[in-house]
Amino acid sequence: MRHPFQTLGLLVLVCAGCDRLQEDPIFAYGLAQQRDGAPLAGATLSYERAKVEKRPNNGGSPRDYPHPMFTLYGTTTTEGTGDYFLEMRYGDVQAVDPSYPGATIPYRYRVSLLEEDGAGTFVSFVFQDDVELPLLKTWDARLTATPGPDGFVVSFAEAPPTPEVPVTGELANVTTPENAVVPGPPSVPDPVLILTSGGQPLFRAWGATSPWTVSPYVLEDFASPELQLRALSIGEWTFFPTGALHSTLDFRQEWRTGVLPLPAGNLRPISRGIPCEPAPEPGGPCPWTDGRLEPVPVKTPLEVPWLILTLPEPTRLRHAVVRGMGGSYLYYFILEGSLDGEQWSRMALAPLLMSEDPVDWGRQPFTDQTQWDSPFDGGLTRYDSRLFGESALEDVGPVRYVRLTGTSYADGNNGVGRFIYQLAEVSLFE
Repeated sequence: MRHPFQTLGLLVLVCAGCDRLQEDPIFAYGLAQQRDGAPLAGATLSYERAKVEKRPNNGGSPRDYPHPMFTLYGTTTTEGTGDYFLEMRYGDVQAVDPSYPGATIPYRYRVSLLEEDGAGTFVSFVFQDDVELPLLKTWDARLTATPGPDGFVVSFAEAPPTPEVPVTGELANVTTPENAVVPGPPSVPDPVLILTSGGQPLFRAWGATSPWTVSPYVLEDFASPELQLRALSIGEWTFFPTGALHSTLDFRQEWRTGVLPLPAGNLRPISRGIPCEPAPEPGGPCPWTDGRLEPVPVKTPLEVPWLILTLPEPTRLRHAVVRGMGGSYLYYFILEGSLDGEQWSRMALAPLLMSEDPVDWGRQPFTDQTQWDSPFDGGLTRYDSRLFGESALEDVGPVRYVRLTGTSYADGNNGVGRFIYQLAEVSLFE
């Protein structure tokens, strides 16, 4: 059983009940292991820091949080047991704010581990005094993708376990929806299957389970699809180290697999290049059928919560993929078809693949604020408004027009149409 703060107490000034000085050393203690649980001995770990930036007060999306600018702060070498210490000056963790007497400017730190096959993990954290960090150990996912009758079958091991509070720490309290104050464990690592092409999101499925089939429709005709798994946990622990001040640790831990290339897709959707309404420019090209994956805002009039696509001729459709769809309270996408643009028949009501874990509103700000913290990959947050889904379509006969909208059934909602505010691509296949 490890008791690092008994050691740390000898290294810091005995100042229980007094304030830290800016030059005082403080420590973050950690343990690094190999995938099989053996100590990671003699490894050099770098740790970095970034100033905590506030989200602009403009009512925007979670993606409006600024990207942190991490810079190297120091290095450390793990001991034979895998133990390591990160040493900082107190003034480099909670700097005096010259604009507001008595206030401080917090900094966020990050320590990471990347292995030769691309598997990695990192912990980014905010703290005030001596703390212990979550176990630094990569995910032994054993990711594979093999051809199957319905697409590539993706297999992988279960996600890493939830970070365990150290013996020197305590779980921080959270408030339940019933207003009860209870200890709140870190969030359970929620695996997310991510497909990209050319660095752009191609598809994403939160809570993916093994085996998972990547259909040919998802790959479409994109030239360089790649597959990866990531997982995320957010937590808060409290510490009372010997000879030091009370400290709270807010942390984000992520795990990632290496990137697995897949063969280029060979299905071109019949919807490629067709017009849509309302288009960003009346009569102009439709940015949601052009084969590009960048999300584009949908400037929808308040009385029209949908997007209408027009096929060149009546066609019997069989499958659809929706990418990067975002809006207010969107949980499902709906596709309807029409021959004349007047009478509509539902072809699909399908879920958008988001995390099914309960929303933790208390930790959402920290989750969003740290979404760009990965030293290896792009942003990741459970509350991202860019959602993905696919569905086989009901055979309603040939259709010329296809109408896309979104909905939810939360809180007694009866499936009323929800507005779409952004979209990357809609793909229809015959």
